[in-house]
Amino acid sequence: MLYKKIIRPILFKTDPEKIHHFVINILGATSVLRPFYFLIKKFLFIDDPRLHVKLGNLELKNPVGLSAGFDKDITAPHAYPMLGFGFAELGSITNSAQPGNPKPRLWRIPEDKGLIVYYGLSNSGSLESARRIKKKMQKRDIPYGISIAVTTGLKESEMADDYVRSFLDLYELADYITLNVSCPNVAKCDVFAQVSFVEELLKKINKVVSAQGGPVFSGKKITKDIFVKIGPDMSYEDLDKVIDLCIEYKMTGIVATNLIKNRSWVNKFKSSKEKLDHPGGISGKHLQQRTNNIIKHIRERAGDRLKIIGVGGIFTAKDVYAKMKAGADAVQMITGFIYGGPFTIRKINKELIGILEDKKLK
Repeated sequence: MLYKKIIRPILFKTDPEKIHHFVINILGATSVLRPFYFLIKKFLFIDDPRLHVKLGNLELKNPVGLSAGFDKDITAPHAYPMLGFGFAELGSITNSAQPGNPKPRLWRIPEDKGLIVYYGLSNSGSLESARRIKKKMQKRDIPYGISIAVTTGLKESEMADDYVRSFLDLYELADYITLNVSCPNVAKCDVFAQVSFVEELLKKINKVVSAQGGPVFSGKKITKDIFVKIGPDMSYEDLDKVIDLCIEYKMTGIVATNLIKNRSWVNKFKSSKEKLDHPGGISGKHLQQRTNNIIKHIRERAGDRLKIIGVGGIFTAKDVYAKMKAGADAVQMITGFIYGGPFTIRKINKELIGILEDKKLK
């Protein structure tokens, strides 16, 4: 209540990107002070056997993760277990460092409980990211995924190989890898969301991890889980093809979904036209039902052959339960955490236990 009534209104009066950098730097500084880390984590991290989830090779102590996009530059990785998350995804990271789109590139739309995001994959590149991970993340209390995406400005024929280079730079440092083929605010985003490109990419990644005699690269066995992150604007016909490709090329699962690019299927915005008059993808409440429908469709087509991480419009435990009921094995969030504040994940996990008890579920 203190956050929503006092702190959030103050924060929301300042430029969103400046506040984001301020908050993430504070989190980074606090989380490396071990007495503060353990004290805060003891209060915010809920460890109950009923919340434990098996996600591929990953053992999660709770199913609520941080989505890629919050920590693009590996600034505060230890903050996320401290805040109660069961896992966290860093990035997205591209092979070459890039500044992203010109500022401003992040806007709040509180009337719609969302954000407009137009970062354009700003990050420090795969080699620098690998250096930061080695330096900062020798000890881990939760699993960490790394989301990789394509460097902007490349020819179409160069894009899949760009992913592969990032994969080879980062896979040993990740607990899982996500191939982001759905960022809605970069050039050529329509190209790398096409089924033909997804097939080319998965074929090349599969070749790297599946040499004769087993998944071996440079003498080292690759057993990391690999997910493919899709957007919500894909037709169900194309979605079916991507599902089948993920099964064929032995991906662990699908992250569903990225931000809204096509705003035409949003029934009604509450925000003014002026507040919506910005480029980029939309996160938050309007994504909720769309992602639930996509998750349900993936589960019906894939059965138990793919794991699903559900993303989009999560603010409460009921939202998490709705995604898991649709077929998600775990979930990720950012916008709901920004709007809800530092106690959000604790509250969700406590209420999830309550839902399980009410429904007499294990």
